[in-house]
Amino acid sequence: MALTEDVAIPPKLAPILEQVARQISRFGIKRGDPSSAKAVLRVTLERNVDRIVQVYWTPFQASIPGTCIGLHLEVGEPRVHWGEAYVSPDFQNWVFYFGERENDGEVQLLYYFEESNKDTAATIEGFFNHAAWYVLTATDKTWSDVVFEVAPDLPWSPQLDDRATRDLEPAVQEALKKGTIMWLRWKTAEGAQQMPVWFVYDQKVQKIYVLSGERQQNLPGARQMRECDVILRWKGQNAAVAELRANVRVLTGTDPEWTEIADKVAEKRLNIPGLPEDTAKRWRDECVILELTLP
Repeated sequence: MALTEDVAIPPKLAPILEQVARQISRFGIKRGDPSSAKAVLRVTLERNVDRIVQVYWTPFQASIPGTCIGLHLEVGEPRVHWGEAYVSPDFQNWVFYFGERENDGEVQLLYYFEESNKDTAATIEGFFNHAAWYVLTATDKTWSDVVFEVAPDLPWSPQLDDRATRDLEPAVQEALKKGTIMWLRWKTAEGAQQMPVWFVYDQKVQKIYVLSGERQQNLPGARQMRECDVILRWKGQNAAVAELRANVRVLTGTDPEWTEIADKVAEKRLNIPGLPEDTAKRWRDECVILELTLP
């Protein structure tokens, strides 16, 4: 890791590095050894970027003069997929995603977008959000498989390192205690699924409970689910707190602890007529409860 005093960069790039550190913290990405990681996020210092990309049969040029910050998310297995972003405070910003086709191994441009230099935070957030789909989900990876690495010539201060690796536990606990809606991502035989779900958090046992089977909430393949990604958001805000991998245990009406847990979930369920115990009895025949355990 380069020290701030060793290398000088334009002061305009400092806010961009802070924004990158925030996104690294947001998804809980840890430092690690790139040679043994399943996926790597590289933060680099780029100079005079001149990228020629072909969309179908038409090439176009993305140029960023001077110095900018580069983000490179790379996956090598089972297929090569990567994303790259070039973020500048002075020129148009660019983000690209590439992937290897299954049938012939040819690398193709999957998606790209450009943003004004006036909103570098939007470029960086967009890079991470789209990378989850075009790079990670496409290769059966999650953010927990990613380690980040900072280029030696990039001044990455101890303050930035603290910001990027900050303990997410307090924010995660707050989101679980105050929130009622989160997003889940999981796999079924038909492919990847993602949807917002209503949940109940039991702080005493540190378990998350998600009901599936009622008319308002029915998760495809819930009975076969064994793991999923939990995407927590700040209550009342469209901003993610963290994305975490969870183990899943499926509870049915035949399990001995069903009544206790179903009653607890029913007590928190809003806008359902009747007593909680009557609702829990109805769920026994119609629904399953997913018990999620975070790492």
